Amino acid sequence: MRLFRPSILCIALLFISYFSSAQNDSVFLKNQIKPVIGKAVLNYKKQDLYLKGLEGKRSIPFAEILEIKNGNGKYYVSKVAGKGSALFVLLVKGPFSLLFNEKNKLFYIEKKDSVLVISQQHIKRALPIIFGKELLEAYYIKSNIQPQYSARYLKNLTLYANQSRGADSETFEESLNQFKASVRIGPYIGYGYNNTAFDINAGTVKGRVAYRKTEFTSTSSIPLGLRADLDLSKRVGIEFGVYFNSTKAENIFMENTGVHVIPFPQSILIPKKYDTDLKTTAFSYQALHFDLAMNVNLNRDERSKFKPYAFAGPTVAIMLKNQIKQATGYQEDAQSEMGYFYRWTKLDSKKYLVGFNAGLGVDYALNKRITLNASAKFTGGLYPKIRNRTFLTKTQNDTSAPDTGFGVFESSFWHSYDQYLRMFSVGLSANYKL
Repeated sequence: MRLFRPSILCIALLFISYFSSAQNDSVFLKNQIKPVIGKAVLNYKKQDLYLKGLEGKRSIPFAEILEIKNGNGKYYVSKVAGKGSALFVLLVKGPFSLLFNEKNKLFYIEKKDSVLVISQQHIKRALPIIFGKELLEAYYIKSNIQPQYSARYLKNLTLYANQSRGADSETFEESLNQFKASVRIGPYIGYGYNNTAFDINAGTVKGRVAYRKTEFTSTSSIPLGLRADLDLSKRVGIEFGVYFNSTKAENIFMENTGVHVIPFPQSILIPKKYDTDLKTTAFSYQALHFDLAMNVNLNRDERSKFKPYAFAGPTVAIMLKNQIKQATGYQEDAQSEMGYFYRWTKLDSKKYLVGFNAGLGVDYALNKRITLNASAKFTGGLYPKIRNRTFLTKTQNDTSAPDTGFGVFESSFWHSYDQYLRMFSVGLSANYKL
């Protein structure tokens, strides 16, 4: 029941995010002076704007829009370029203005009411024509930077061109933020519901080793670690998580996981008092997980504080420690209860899991620097070819026989076996923007 409570919380956050309100935008139309106020979402495929305001919901074609002033400071303007008009993001305003078309992902320079395109293939030919060869050479001497098709380079070049004319420039930082790679990092804590099963040696069949898969055993854990996000674009990013996961399963009862070899002379005198079948009664393991995932923002409104997303990617885990507890039975007589003698084995070397992770998450921006994150994730994979060859010195004897009355444990875990992992987890993190 504890697993579902954080899951419901995460789903509720995802649901709320679709209906959360953002800052109001001002949309100026060509056929009226007074702006229309509301929450605006651009759709470049349909070439229209969806506006939700006090007057209700409406769709406005791009052709009717003069400019848009977003509540967060981003500024769109309508300009004639080529054969018709289009909406551009205004990055720098001055005698030379820098524009960006989000539809075709191209930069433009507005000069004397002419909008000139700069393509990546022809940037070295276009810049001397637009700004002049002498100004471009002077900027190179000042900056020692060759022409680059980037918002940073074109912004600085535009500012320099305006400054060389003695004119002021207005820079729209919120519009330029979309070109900056945003990195966030912070602590992560979760709750994991782990399902573990083993594929163990079950003997030989026709000269070949046969394997038997056990049932899955459920355990819980508290993963702790760090989480980092890298925003590649407005809707696509990469997230990386590294966390320590430790879990323990007790009071389980897996039969047929080995054989107890009764020592002499007990094997001759009292063999019927022993149950030679080894039972696995507990196990524990510790692992370091590395999760890498691509995430896709599900909310088209980039300004919303709530950003739900889906993610998927590979997982690599290092098993640092693994202990398995096994027992053999001993019964003094027919009227007595069966008692058990226990031994622990440990992992002989570190083992590696390669799997995958996928799930849903939501970011909530507290401010420009700090973001809270909630996520629900499935992680699956397999640790192959494990061996627990070494018996630990600790034992537990719940029988009436002395410790010396028990012999060798021929454990199935001495041989190579596989360990399956299925983990359902929910987690929280607080990330700081670098």
